[in-house]
Amino acid sequence: MGDYREFFGKNAEKYAASESHRNGKDLEILINLLDLKASDSCIDLATGTGFTAIAMAKIVHNVVAYDGTEQMLEQAKRLSEQEGVFNITFRVGMVEELPFMDSEFDIVTTRRAAHHFQNKEKFLSEAFRVMKKGGKLGIADLVEPETDDRGNYNRMEILRDQSHVRAEKISQWKSLVQKAGFVNIVTEELVEPAHFLRWLYPVEENSEAGLEVKKFLESLGNDELRRMDFDREKMILNKHRMVLVAKKPGD
Repeated sequence: MGDYREFFGKNAEKYAASESHRNGKDLEILINLLDLKASDSCIDLATGTGFTAIAMAKIVHNVVAYDGTEQMLEQAKRLSEQEGVFNITFRVGMVEELPFMDSEFDIVTTRRAAHHFQNKEKFLSEAFRVMKKGGKLGIADLVEPETDDRGNYNRMEILRDQSHVRAEKISQWKSLVQKAGFVNIVTEELVEPAHFLRWLYPVEENSEAGLEVKKFLESLGNDELRRMDFDREKMILNKHRMVLVAKKPGD
């Protein structure tokens, strides 16, 4: 398993230029479900190039953009300045060990990152700890199709990006979030058809990783591909994404 900082460090500029990360439907849904208030104090964990933090900062008083890769945060700073957004604080660190006080934030989010987390239970525990009573958790991430009971989707993702740990099913996320103490769990699922080359980005098709992915897909039978929602003939992967919002019990 590779170090996520190496992968994202060398690809930070590509993620900053990603239209999908900037304007993906999952971001719009996440912001709407959170129902942000101007007085909210927010933290976006594994913020990457900061698109979610920037979107929240246009609505709320202050946002912390928190990430483990300095190059990604540098891109986030640049993008926020281009947007004229200056109420974001940038911090480097791990999501499993948050250097913040108990009950410090109204909103805790993470988008398109949780499949890289080594310990999702610890992430959820820390998110719960730093959140005020009545605060909201927002997670947007790719998920493993419920029909894939053989783990092929995650195997494919790891071949593409060795920093990938595991994409959970929506049913698994609901269980994890509930066990962490959150209530009022709401989820929406998006299915986005993506050609193989678009899905592979920012990895090049003829790179070592790109060739390994193609070899793996060629080794699977039609039933296995169907279960992971991949059309071999059209080279289309139906990417499943989840938006989840839950509440910490209290006021």
